Amino acid sequence: MGEQQKTESSLVEEIQDLLLDTQDVENFLNELARFSAENLSSPRGEVYCGITLLRHHTAATVASSGERALVLDELQYKFNDGPCLRCCREGVQVHIPDLRRDNTFPDYTEVALRQGIGSILAVPFELSGYAARAGLNLYSDSPHAFDQDAVVRAEGFVRQASKGLQLAVLLGQHSQMAANLKSAMESRTIIDTAVGIIIAQNRCSQQEAVELIKAASSNRNVKLREVAAAIVESAGGGRVETHFT
Repeated sequence: MGEQQKTESSLVEEIQDLLLDTQDVENFLNELARFSAENLSSPRGEVYCGITLLRHHTAATVASSGERALVLDELQYKFNDGPCLRCCREGVQVHIPDLRRDNTFPDYTEVALRQGIGSILAVPFELSGYAARAGLNLYSDSPHAFDQDAVVRAEGFVRQASKGLQLAVLLGQHSQMAANLKSAMESRTIIDTAVGIIIAQNRCSQQEAVELIKAASSNRNVKLREVAAAIVESAGGGRVETHFT
């Protein structure tokens, strides 16, 4: 028991170090995938790892230990079914010890076998309270690569890694919000500048200037920001930039 606690404690520290040592969420997740593949590989064979994130009913591989895992993940998205998708959607572990003797996902199984895969293990992350689901997808060329000990180790690993992934998802949400806010502010700066130019050129009111831009946007079927940018450029204003301090 003491050895197990020591192992889990060490694992927690290594996951925390991964998060602290990487610059952004994408790097963290890729390091996490490589770390998973290395630590779950065994004499039975090399393990390939992908991390699937399911948000708004759309699945994507947000990280992988290499091209092999990425391809194996994306083949499942093509069929809209497979071990990692079942794992994410239902929050259940999916273990296929021998792909040659399993027909749970017939279409995917056929192409995975052609890719040389013998066994698959998909373990769900714990992301309760988040509008996202995720799974750690493990592939091996060898059948029966994930025995009971390997499954238990994978579960323990994911249990600890879930804490890091929760933080990564949270950071990603905040980053997206910040990016959206920055984009909105930049658009507003360009539009306000264009409005000022129209007021000066046409001696009209602010509302009339805004309506002129909206009408041009509608007639040309282009975004307000693009119309405004064209107005500023034609007036010799060049590219408008929003400065953040």
